[in-house]
Amino acid sequence: MLYMEDARRAFSEACGTFNRYNSESEFYHRLAQMIPNRVDVDTLILAIKIALADENREGRNTLGFIGIIPHYVRQCASYEFTHEFRKKFNFEVLGLTQEELPDVDYGYVEVEKDVIDISNKDRYEVLAALYNASTPVGKGFMDYNPEPWDRSMAAMYYENYGTVDEHDGTVNFKWILGRPVSCTFCGNLVYVFSYNQDNEEGLAQRAISTVPNIENEKKSVR
Repeated sequence: MLYMEDARRAFSEACGTFNRYNSESEFYHRLAQMIPNRVDVDTLILAIKIALADENREGRNTLGFIGIIPHYVRQCASYEFTHEFRKKFNFEVLGLTQEELPDVDYGYVEVEKDVIDISNKDRYEVLAALYNASTPVGKGFMDYNPEPWDRSMAAMYYENYGTVDEHDGTVNFKWILGRPVSCTFCGNLVYVFSYNQDNEEGLAQRAISTVPNIENEKKSVR
């Protein structure tokens, strides 16, 4: 069983992490009183459900930070705990029906930390994979669409809504329909540091590895 250590202290000191005392840090402080210092994933999920129900009964709006909870847990727990927590939190608390990543692995080429060479992959398929693997955060739920993207949808969005830097020709993305898809396409490279920061460590690499490789085919580069 996976455990988060020093959980009570981590949540009670959340106001220091957010650099101010507000409704979000106050929520974490109250949550800390409900959990043991060493907590497993299921117990933490249950405590969060109860705490959120209390917030709703008091008429307090949690929309602005409810989707941030996995990001805060990530700062305080191991990767294994964070990964399992995020999956259960998305399903049990947020009600997201998002499917797991496809059970395939075509690999990926990482030229440096969080910089992926996609010379052997279709860039539109890559964007679709990144979009599908991401989940909404905070007020992004207001724009969230659970339908997954295919290549044609990603191609349309890439060509029409990507932010193009006139100086270096890079194509940048930030938020797409409530999902944080922060990444930059530069030639045959895609920069995914911000994407992983917003979602989960290594998620971009795992998503890109599900995109089939294209052998001996020249792709146009925007």
